[in-house]
Order: sequence, then structure tokens, then C-alpha cells
Amino acid sequence: MPQTNLPKLPVYLDYAAATPVDPRVIEAMVHCLSRDGTFANPSSKDHVYGWQAAEAVENARGEIADLVGASPLEIVFTSGATESNNLAIMGLAKALREKGDKRRSIVTTLIEHKAVLEACEILEQEGYHVTYLAPRADGTVDAQLLAPALNDDVFLVSIAQGNSVTGAVSDMHALATLCRQKGIYYHSDCAQTIGYEKFDLDKSDISLVSLTPEKICGPKGVGALYINRAQQVPLAPMIVGGGQERGLRGGTVPTHQVVGMGKAFALMASEGKADKERLNALRAKLIALLQAGTDCRVNGSAEHHLPHILSVTFPGIDGAMLLPSLRATACSSGSACSSADLKPSYVLTAMGLNDADARASLRLSVGRFTTEEDIERAAQDIIATVNKLKR
Repeated sequence: MPQTNLPKLPVYLDYAAATPVDPRVIEAMVHCLSRDGTFANPSSKDHVYGWQAAEAVENARGEIADLVGASPLEIVFTSGATESNNLAIMGLAKALREKGDKRRSIVTTLIEHKAVLEACEILEQEGYHVTYLAPRADGTVDAQLLAPALNDDVFLVSIAQGNSVTGAVSDMHALATLCRQKGIYYHSDCAQTIGYEKFDLDKSDISLVSLTPEKICGPKGVGALYINRAQQVPLAPMIVGGGQERGLRGGTVPTHQVVGMGKAFALMASEGKADKERLNALRAKLIALLQAGTDCRVNGSAEHHLPHILSVTFPGIDGAMLLPSLRATACSSGSACSSADLKPSYVLTAMGLNDADARASLRLSVGRFTTEEDIERAAQDIIATVNKLKR
């Protein structure tokens, strides 16, 4: 007999970490897995099966390029944004070094994704110098902050367009133009902003952009790096063997994942504007409910923010107890957890929050399948939990 009294699952508000795959994306991917579909190796040039797979890959490349305003020739597939970040940062450093370029300095920020920060740390161990900029109090980075750090030894600036903890959005186009004027390459991790912010890369001075479908209801395990052809950005491959992706990324291209990525980008091209409006409304409703029921504080820019990410602090709450006490909400603390303790979010502390407030914070992120009922239920759970912990 089926069980009818199972406990109701918590509301999922962690879309900034991972999203469920859209059924339309799944349908497109499944077609590439069966014997009747485009299952073959797209590098197999000697038969029709390989041709069909290659055509599917190139169609997906075109869908991705269309959304970001690029040429399909500027899109190189990877295993995800993390690999794209590594290829952009370490691949550029290696290529320039091999060409005899003497520059050895990079500029980034204290609030970048770990994939960027740890790539920079590796280069530091190899003798490179890295400048880590602190953001504004609202989590954004602007040209006034960046300009003083740019000297003749800098070859790369890497700053995300949208922050994954606060959702604060920086003007990557203005930052890229500043860098271009000084002959410096500019890279941006755009994992969180795809479909929500305008890219228009064909009109931009941006050199390199990391892309992924996993935040927009596409598959995990696939991503891409945009490489500006006009700038002739030199890159050395980080993964070799096979010469795929114009020699920049060895390994069989996973047709089903690439097709899924293309479909996810195509859906954002047609539905992204409506998605953004709906998610902004859900985010605003969540803020209003939480502010009515608690004395929470919103972190990040009130003007320049993503529609799906909300960072809130509940002053005076024991951060170690906050997340485990929630019963009806699945979300993130925005903190790095170790087995021994709860460390405050390095993003929030870089913005000026003290350790206690950073620990007493939640990252709440909505997505395509979030409903108003979900928002109301989660808000009720969070308000009740916070007020209980304050007593």
C-alpha cells in the first residue's frame, strides 16, 4: 500500500547552488542517448552517425552563442564553470608565459568563487602576484576600485558579473573597457547571470567569460568558455588528448550534455525576460514577509542585484543554530562548513559584516519552479525559527 502520510518536503530555495533540469531540456538530452538518437562521437567524421552528433553539437553551440551575443566560433565546451575558470586564468597565464610575456600580476576580488580564488593561489605559488580587491559595502566592484590596481605588470583581471552569495551585480562591461584601454585581458565568471543580465559580447571589451547551464535548469557536468576572437586571446589547454574544441579542451564532447546546455540557453533566450520579472517579484515578496516578521537586514546592492538570489542577516541569532533549526526550508547559510566549526562567509566578511552577523545569515535563492506558496511557507518557517532562537 502506498504511504499517504509522508512528511512534506521542505521548500527548495537553493537554486543558486543547483537547479532541477527543465523537462524540455531532459527531452532534448534523452534523444542523444538512445540508439535511435544522436549517440555517436561527434568527432567521428567517417560516418553519418558522427555527422549527426557533430551537427547537434554545433547547433547547441549556436544557441549558446546567440544568447550571449557571440560567434559560435568563440564558444569552447568544458565540464562546467569551474573548469572554464581554470582554463581562462591558468591557461592564459601559461600561454602568455610561453610567448615570452613578462607580466606576472593578476587582479581579482576577495568575493570571487573558489574556482577563481584557488586558481589564483596556484599561480601565486608559481611566482605570480595577485591583488585581491575588497568590494563596496553593497558587494559590487566598480572602475574606481579597480583602476588603482592596474599597473604595467597586470595581464589579467578576473571579476564575476554577479556574486553567488549576495546576487550583487557589477558592471563587467565598464570594467572590461578600462582593462582593454590598458592592454589587460578581462575574465568574468558569469555562472549566476546567464539569461538575467545583458551580455552583448559582440559589442563588449570582455576577453573571456565562463558559462554554465546548471543555474538555469540545465544539466550539470557541462559548461563553456567564451573566448573573444577579435582580441586573439592566447590560451594553453589544461586538459589534453584528442585535440577537441580547437585543441583547447581534450576529451570526447558529451553530445547529450552539450545539447542540454544549448536547450537551456535557448529557453532563457525566449523566456528569460519573463522569468526575471517573476523571480524579482518572488524575491521582493520574500523580503517583505521577512522584514515584517523579523528585524532582518538584506545584504548586497538594492539597485543592482540578480532576481533570484537574496542574502539576509538576522542580527543576534546564533548562526550555528539557524540553518539546522529550519524545518520547512532548504537553503544555504552562505558559509563554508567544516567538520569542526561554522566559518563565516568570506564574501560577507569582505563586505564588512562581522563574524557573528555573517554566521547569522541565509542565502535564499528562487528559480523556475518556485511558487508564491513556496515563498509564503518558507517565510513562515524562517520567521518562526528566528523568533524562537531570539527568545
